[in-house]
Amino acid sequence: MAQVIPTEIETGDNALFASRVLTTDLSNPWAMRWGPDDMIWLTERTSGEVTRVDPVTGAQQVLLTIDDVYTGPQHEGLLGLALHPELMQGTGNDYVYLSYTINNGTAEEPDPSAQIMRYTYDQSLQQLTEPTVLIEGLPAWNDHNAGRVVFGPDQKIYYSIGEQGANFGRNQRRPNLAQVLPTADEVADQNWRTYSGKILRLNLDGSIPDDNPEIEGVQSHIYSYGHRNPQGLAFGPNGTLYEAEHGPATDDELNIIRAGGNYGWPRVAGYIDDQAYLYANWSEAPEGTDLNAEPIPDSVPQFPESEFEGDMVEPLQTFWTVEDDYPIGQICGYICDPTIAPSSILPYQAGEDGIAEWGNSVLISTLKHGTLYVQPLSEDGQQAEGEPVAWLSTQNRYRDVIVAPDNRTVLIATDDFGSVAQKFGEGLNTSVLHNPGAILMFTYGEDGGGVGFASDNTTLEETQAANNAANEAPQEWEDPATGKDGEEEAASVTEEANISDVAALGAPKYVETCSTCHGPAGRSDAAAVLAENQNLADPEYVARTVVHGFGYMPAFGDQLSDNDIAEIGTYIRNQWGNDFGVLTTEQVGLAR
Repeated sequence: MAQVIPTEIETGDNALFASRVLTTDLSNPWAMRWGPDDMIWLTERTSGEVTRVDPVTGAQQVLLTIDDVYTGPQHEGLLGLALHPELMQGTGNDYVYLSYTINNGTAEEPDPSAQIMRYTYDQSLQQLTEPTVLIEGLPAWNDHNAGRVVFGPDQKIYYSIGEQGANFGRNQRRPNLAQVLPTADEVADQNWRTYSGKILRLNLDGSIPDDNPEIEGVQSHIYSYGHRNPQGLAFGPNGTLYEAEHGPATDDELNIIRAGGNYGWPRVAGYIDDQAYLYANWSEAPEGTDLNAEPIPDSVPQFPESEFEGDMVEPLQTFWTVEDDYPIGQICGYICDPTIAPSSILPYQAGEDGIAEWGNSVLISTLKHGTLYVQPLSEDGQQAEGEPVAWLSTQNRYRDVIVAPDNRTVLIATDDFGSVAQKFGEGLNTSVLHNPGAILMFTYGEDGGGVGFASDNTTLEETQAANNAANEAPQEWEDPATGKDGEEEAASVTEEANISDVAALGAPKYVETCSTCHGPAGRSDAAAVLAENQNLADPEYVARTVVHGFGYMPAFGDQLSDNDIAEIGTYIRNQWGNDFGVLTTEQVGLAR
């Protein structure tokens, strides 16, 4: 089983590549660059380290550890990396540019912000020294910080900032500022609060370039706006700035960034087509509104895409646009929704000695699918031509991709943890990554290799057929001694139920469903710590989180019964220093 997609796309011939794991034990690598020393330079998000990797041996050397990096579960930490084009060229411009988040609050009440720093590479010490702040106080939060740093051909720094997950999941009540622009007074006061959901353009000292666009009468660092989570940002050889960003549940986007352009979010996802997306502004909903209500209450301001006013730059391509009746969230949670989760982008031209099958294209690494999508472009690079082709698919989360100077060696960095499409076996999603925290090397035109490819793309129809067949087979939690599934025998969990008995039923289900991320003892760097977690005292919170998901935790409401969730919830509410009583089947049902 591989990624679920709503349309047929071609799968490339992976036999054209040799593959191997170059290096491992990386702490969530985020950005990679090929250095002038023919080494791979990269940032490690959770350890706050800048590391250099030998592309032959995989040996690692730490160039810098940043002590004040603030790291959260998904998007905070050491993020973007750019190398000055004259690094190690004897001109004195031995500069490396980094972006990362810091915490201005406390551990209990974090108040993160982001900053872009410049470091000097000392060749004699082989260390990054002389930290210099270019800009600080940029918006950051616990989601969608993006954080790509790109050195432009115009000698400017480009930086992407997501909308911090506003109006979504755990941040449902936070106002989305992707369409909000700064006032002249805010710019004068260096108040960057409205920079969420934007791409910035900065001078090399962090100041505002004189030729930046003036948008609604104000010139700032903002180069474009209306973005959701623009994790992919890169220049093509002709100076075109390409961007890839995450859609909500459909319509991941491939864009060309225009100066002053509005890209529509949160009013528009993908094209203005009123298909499978409606902007509901939960931040302006009355107090007491049920945030999980379906359909959306009339008291929540709602805006069809067709009501968007003003000019919007349309995407070159979406991944994917579907009709209103597509079963979003109903197959296996967000992993099976019609998006790919694009994490980086790299323009590619095969030339005479490169990967001929990739021609003139952009390479898009993906998180959910562990696939490198190769999107063909027109000759001038200004249009997408047809659907992408899926290459180099493995059971991993692909975070960034670079190509070595030989134009034939592809290097892909993988996340250390997270959920993905299950590529082997009968499941649809999994948290088991085959090469966590690694760099995978794929060499075109060579034989052999040791990375396991998965080659098929599963359409919605095939998935539904497989699900129907699975429903006729023995169900999950079947008792091997009796052949009876848990639902057949399980009575509803009530307030009067014995906690130990219910927890005993929930324990194996927790191990099977939850422990990969949360850890067998309720503690893990990969997800929220459950041990001694006061949030679990609220049964409504537990039920809602498991049923509907929370931020990047997938929803399990369509995979687990009310009794399953009640038993798992009771288990976690009474383990590892927690003592909060049962979660009842009725409480779970009310959360649906």
